[in-house]
Amino acid sequence: MKICVFGANGYLGASVYKQLKHVEADEVVGTYLQEPALSDGLVKLDVNQPESFSEFYKKENPDVVVWAVMSGPNEHKLTDQGLMHLITHLTPKTKLIYLSSDVVFSDGNGPYDESDSLSNLPEDHSFSNYTNGKVKAERLINNELTNYVILRAGPIYGENGIGRLDERTDQLSYHLRSGKPIEFRDDLVRTFVHIDDLTKVIEEMIYNDVTGVYHVGQDVSQSFYKFMKATAKQLGYDDLLVKKASEAERVDTEIPKDTSLVTDRIKQVINI
Repeated sequence: MKICVFGANGYLGASVYKQLKHVEADEVVGTYLQEPALSDGLVKLDVNQPESFSEFYKKENPDVVVWAVMSGPNEHKLTDQGLMHLITHLTPKTKLIYLSSDVVFSDGNGPYDESDSLSNLPEDHSFSNYTNGKVKAERLINNELTNYVILRAGPIYGENGIGRLDERTDQLSYHLRSGKPIEFRDDLVRTFVHIDDLTKVIEEMIYNDVTGVYHVGQDVSQSFYKFMKATAKQLGYDDLLVKKASEAERVDTEIPKDTSLVTDRIKQVINI
């Protein structure tokens, strides 16, 4: 089997790529864009460039594609170009694993299960590009493909396969090592997922026949404040330095309050 990990230089993609490279029976190829390449064997590729993408894809011709490309404020462009290039090359035999997010539920009235409706943010909202890009991507995949898995996850945390911490925990550690207080919102509720668990879920989805949409994460949901306070304590820091942040917002930057996920369905198909 040949597996291609697009975005294998990112926080999540690097862990997936490293995990899959341990399976000697399979051939794994990964792509990156921003220098330097953090793992051996990665191929530099701009997925938004149709000619180079097509040349790369036809050469590799993978059996499974893991789309772990994250583009933040450019997510809409990534969907309109990179993901569209991929979809035009996929055959019914090629399985796509697409990493989505809880941001597709932007009305913030969770917890949500897999059947709940997706929602866009207004175009003038500060976070609309990322949220609406993910919503559009999921709808494209659902309309155009049958052999796919969409994995929705809340905030991902922990040290990845190449020793990199998520930005939030890294920021927490930096402040607390210096004895400085740090603030997190207590009104924003999420379903957190450890990067090792998400990586294992992706690996298992590669090797089974399961398709469809699944939520990944813990059984319980927490606010950012409570989660980061517990993380500080677990890391051996003074959790009293973790403070509640202000909940005041402007309309164009308002963050969805509760995007927690119901994770019962995935337990029926995998053993994580």
